[in-house]
Amino acid sequence: MEGTYGNLDPEESVYQTSTCNDSGSSSSKVRLYLEVIIFLGILNVLLLAGLIALGVHSRYLAAYLSNNPTNDTNDNPCATLKADLTEMVKKLPVSGGWNCSAAPQQFPAAQIDADRGMVVMTDKNSSAFFLSGSCWSKLGSVPLKHVSVGPAGIWGVDQQNKVYKFVASDFIPTRGLELKQVDAGGQGQVVGVAKGDTIHCLTANKASSIKEIINWTSGIAGFLIYISCAPTGCWGVNAQQSIFFTQISNSCVKPGNWIQVDGEAVNVEVGSDGNVFVVNRLGLLYERTGISDQVPQGTGWKKIEMSVKIKHASYDLGYMWLVTEEGFIVKCTK
Repeated sequence: MEGTYGNLDPEESVYQTSTCNDSGSSSSKVRLYLEVIIFLGILNVLLLAGLIALGVHSRYLAAYLSNNPTNDTNDNPCATLKADLTEMVKKLPVSGGWNCSAAPQQFPAAQIDADRGMVVMTDKNSSAFFLSGSCWSKLGSVPLKHVSVGPAGIWGVDQQNKVYKFVASDFIPTRGLELKQVDAGGQGQVVGVAKGDTIHCLTANKASSIKEIINWTSGIAGFLIYISCAPTGCWGVNAQQSIFFTQISNSCVKPGNWIQVDGEAVNVEVGSDGNVFVVNRLGLLYERTGISDQVPQGTGWKKIEMSVKIKHASYDLGYMWLVTEEGFIVKCTK
């Protein structure tokens, strides 16, 4: 029987797999690994060569630029603006109680407004921005010529005099009236002037609504080209550059007529604390003096000496924000 079945050692497997296939499979795997390693090595060499070439090119480019400067202020607008800004800062006043310096720039600025710590502006390209730290960030996507911030929120008007309110992340159009200038700095109401210089007001309740259709109150007598309000009262200038003061409540009720004050101006801004500043047609800046609870319209004007012409001014929380005729932004404090 042993001769018939051969070796039936229980330690050996009766069924054995041929070792020829194992040898071939192992050799294929080894070759594949070697090919991958060689490919990666070649790739690394090519990348290293590319980096060396790029470094050499950058070195020669830097040497070329140093020998052929392109930062001449006549050909580089940014360098020209920086030089102009530096020259302007040298001329800013450090007298009359005001210390002024260059603010964060968004050149060329056109108009600026500040209220309760927030500062907004438009530039000459009709883009709106708000100040975030030391940088200006885009405010919505709607081109605007004038923007205002206050207890009623952020409002603006475009070149076609359409009125917008900032809701969530962008400006939405409102229907019912077209205005060439709007102000949100009152007691929650919004005021503005139309193309025919008529004066309009939106109650605080309606201003806080996000409904698209808005009915403005048009029962305010007088004609103005610019208006600005604070809880202490509203100021305006007319086409003849005369300056006026009155008080308009958040329900758009005006208790009395406009009181004309002395002086001439093309725009006026009143801060939340009642401080008033005007700019006249010559680009001169004035601060209203003698303002009190008993005499909210004040008693006189004090000229703030500036070596540059001012186009627009705003005031909030002890800071005065100015836009120069060239489009630079200046920040002043006492």
